Amino acid sequence: MRLAVFTHVIHYQQAGRFYAYSPYVREMNLWFKEVDEVEVISPRAPGGGDLNFGKAYEHKEIIFTSIPVFNLLSILSVLKSIFKIPIIFIKILHAMQRADHLHLRCPGNIGLLAAIAQMFFPKKPKTVKYAGNWDPKSKQPWTYKLQKKILNKTFITKNIKVLVYGVWPDQSDNILPFFTASFSAKDKEPIHKDFSPPYKLIFTGNLVEGKGVFEAIELIETLNKQGVKSELEIYGDGILKDSLNNYIQKKDLQKLVKLKGRKSLEELKGAYKKAHFVILLSNSEGWPKTVAEGMWYGCIPIATPVSCVPWMLDYGSRGILIQDLEKGKKSRENKTDVVESGEWRVNSRSVLEETVKRIIELIKDREESGRMSLAAQEWSQHYTLEKFKKAIQEILRNGIRHPKPQTLNFDSYKGDNPQPITDNSQQTTHNPKHLRVLQLIDSLNPGGAERMAVNIANVLAEELEASYLCTTREEGMLKKELGDGVGFLFLNKKHSLDLCALKRLRTFIKEEKIEIIHAHGTSWFLGVLLKIIGTKVILVWHDHYGNRLKNKRMNLALIYSSVYFDGVLVLSEELKKWTLKNLKSQHVIKLPNFILNKNRLHLQNKRKHDKRFIIVNVANLRQPKNHLNLLKAFRNFSKKESNIFLRLIGNDYRDNYSSKLKMFIERNSLTEKVEIISGTTEVMPYLNNADLAVLSSDWEALPLSILEYGLSGLPVISTNVGECPEILKNRGILVTPGKVGALEKAIIEYYDNPLKRKEDAQALHLHIKNNYTRAAVLPKLIGFYDRLRGGKGNGQK
Repeated sequence: MRLAVFTHVIHYQQAGRFYAYSPYVREMNLWFKEVDEVEVISPRAPGGGDLNFGKAYEHKEIIFTSIPVFNLLSILSVLKSIFKIPIIFIKILHAMQRADHLHLRCPGNIGLLAAIAQMFFPKKPKTVKYAGNWDPKSKQPWTYKLQKKILNKTFITKNIKVLVYGVWPDQSDNILPFFTASFSAKDKEPIHKDFSPPYKLIFTGNLVEGKGVFEAIELIETLNKQGVKSELEIYGDGILKDSLNNYIQKKDLQKLVKLKGRKSLEELKGAYKKAHFVILLSNSEGWPKTVAEGMWYGCIPIATPVSCVPWMLDYGSRGILIQDLEKGKKSRENKTDVVESGEWRVNSRSVLEETVKRIIELIKDREESGRMSLAAQEWSQHYTLEKFKKAIQEILRNGIRHPKPQTLNFDSYKGDNPQPITDNSQQTTHNPKHLRVLQLIDSLNPGGAERMAVNIANVLAEELEASYLCTTREEGMLKKELGDGVGFLFLNKKHSLDLCALKRLRTFIKEEKIEIIHAHGTSWFLGVLLKIIGTKVILVWHDHYGNRLKNKRMNLALIYSSVYFDGVLVLSEELKKWTLKNLKSQHVIKLPNFILNKNRLHLQNKRKHDKRFIIVNVANLRQPKNHLNLLKAFRNFSKKESNIFLRLIGNDYRDNYSSKLKMFIERNSLTEKVEIISGTTEVMPYLNNADLAVLSSDWEALPLSILEYGLSGLPVISTNVGECPEILKNRGILVTPGKVGALEKAIIEYYDNPLKRKEDAQALHLHIKNNYTRAAVLPKLIGFYDRLRGGKGNGQK
């Protein structure tokens, strides 16, 4: 496999080896371990660079394609770039043509050109490491915003995963929350800080504008003036080095502030161990390594709330967030503190005093400072190089196996997904973890919508402040699958306008301080009644119905009542278009179903002890599942092959529908070859003992059973309905609904071709694992909740 890397990082060559900025190379060496060949497309500096500031690539098969540096910062530079850009673009296109996997480093000018060029290679797997701030509300250059728009558009950016820091509103399926790491698991060691003076603060990073270095010096100066003996060590290099040195001398701060220069990571480890606080007062960041590295060794971070910093600090639980720094900068009094170089410090006295006050309160409380230090250490040590390497392996390997981009499975990293945040200090930063959400559904009898309500309630109990589930008409078999952390309410509703049940639910909502009602299926009606009587709650409706498009008259009540919906979740693109066109709520997202149980995330289907060829269908015995069509195809095939068996697993309502099925089985002498299994919620043993799974529905949205099939390692035949074509694309067999001959032909094709069964089953298994699990879906749901809460929904209509 040949990996092509497109980056603006300047490289230089010495003794036949290529060098670049050390942190960047350390990360790329992890990517390069997974590939056979590497081509780096980037600017190259003339001559050799300073080996103290750079690191060499470790890969032996590296091809370097040099391109000129360019920028768009002035009229002159734009004019020069007009001649450079076509040459660069052609080189990028040629490199993309030669590569098996494209890796873009963004944001940057080279990243922008590569983002445009990749559109010409829709079938090639790609990854983008967006190391900057993905927050759509942050102030950024127009070139950065353009890159983000391109990468976020799935119709022009195909087969790609964009690795970003955090989960943000309105992000497409291309976007994947990611992290980075500096230390190995073997570097873990218990660090117990002695919070006694002198207190050591440490700053590491480039000495450039926007990093808040002068503000850090002013902070340490103010602490000492208030009697708090403290020191600041600054590690790094950059254009502000001389200015900082002049400023320190002018203010006679040599004993309090020490410029240490750029040091190796090993030297920084020692500094972190001795320090009490790590400080970063930056205007903009992606993943601030200095904060994560300091926290690894128990340093309490003092930082501005940019990018994913609030989440890293658990919104103030693991460090000190300076919420109003930007406001203070805008109200600075003057620029009188000019040093010889022309640099000046920020004067934001109120912000500075509040920060100093918070630090003093913390160091006086030894118990709290010790707790915060240990909390910072515990969180940071979750992100090891080993996990980072494993995540890279999964992205590269899955990206090569499947044309469609995969979503990294974070299920094993509980709580690691960043939450929506903003570095705009004028905005209120919401913490999604503080949400209290109730799932509302008619019953918990086995079914796709019911199982999803249970799954969502269970996972939210681990992620949010509180999670509840309420059934309106009856409890049901799936109640036993609710986790211990889920609050449960049964209303025992007798009829549609049961005012006693409505009152009980309203009282429960008020007592438990529930903010969001997530109504599934027809339970939207009760949610609307709550809004009509003045209950202050956000109402989200989850549409699991797959046939809504065909009969508008049956949806009239829904259409008129949708004025009370604050948000709508749908399972397919067709339903999304219908909802946006017909319902009153414009807050609509497509949210796929997902599989919850972690023990299903490995290929489960093993060679069974039963020697028969077993076909399985998981669906309740009712329309639109069309079991009769499957039985007819099975009957025709069984006449040719005697060693086959069919299991129909689903709730038997003992009505006219199931009577027709049983009559057909008996009349066609299939009683020894067909088994109906009802009254069970445990389908995995049956799937693990099957050879083939079939979905024969006349219509669907996104059936949960097809996900169960795929994750169990079964080859799948499905009717061409709902989202099934998207799931089974090149990974299964699709047939026209209601066509017995087509279904029979598909069964024969899989029966006669064991290799195709195996290959399709493996491909489908990986696709389900990477796109329809908790990790892939949950961030979208929580982000949707939080956006509705931030806007307070539609309120009462």
